Amino acid sequence: MSTLIRRDLPTVVIVVIGFLTVCNLLVPRTTIDIFYKFSSIMGNMITIISATAVGIGIFYGVTAEYNMWRRNRTLAQTIVSGSFFVMLILVFSTVLYSWPNGYISTEYKWYQYKIYQWQAQSQYAVMFLYQCGAVYRVLRLRSMETIVLSICGLAFILRSIGIFTYIPGIMEFGLWVAGAPVTGGTRAATLTVTIAALVVSARALIGRESTIIEVR
Repeated sequence: MSTLIRRDLPTVVIVVIGFLTVCNLLVPRTTIDIFYKFSSIMGNMITIISATAVGIGIFYGVTAEYNMWRRNRTLAQTIVSGSFFVMLILVFSTVLYSWPNGYISTEYKWYQYKIYQWQAQSQYAVMFLYQCGAVYRVLRLRSMETIVLSICGLAFILRSIGIFTYIPGIMEFGLWVAGAPVTGGTRAATLTVTIAALVVSARALIGRESTIIEVR
């Protein structure tokens, strides 16, 4: 019974839904309409499951933050956890007060432009400090690979800073790094990921991929 619930039944569900979804992409809607209807139903179910997952995630996030505060009742942790709860209450209050207008309401726009936008920018500013520390640790001239990485990374950074664009060659070299090596590496990585996804999807459709089914 445990094998049926944990392995066989999920395999059957994945195979059936996967083949019907592929048929919707291959068979024209004017020929057989049932595959299109099935994909529409699956799309609605995904939306419902995603909304439910957001609610479950909020619940676990609140409980985890509360338990963290209970284990470490310091001033710093109180400020962090208190800010989290205040922002969560503010978001819920804004959404409920502006219902049913939602994102187009004046209250939600006030929250978006007066609080969330500035908070997000502050978060990116803090992340920039950590990135500077990471760059200092990574870009050390210890081998030929790190030398090339340091030169290309420095050129890519300097061409984004206005004052350095007046130096002859900086902008041109930075644009070349962004257009040639970066694009080539990104496309190679994209092709690799795409091929791997096709292989995993094909194995899942024939019931041979167990890594996406066996969750412990």
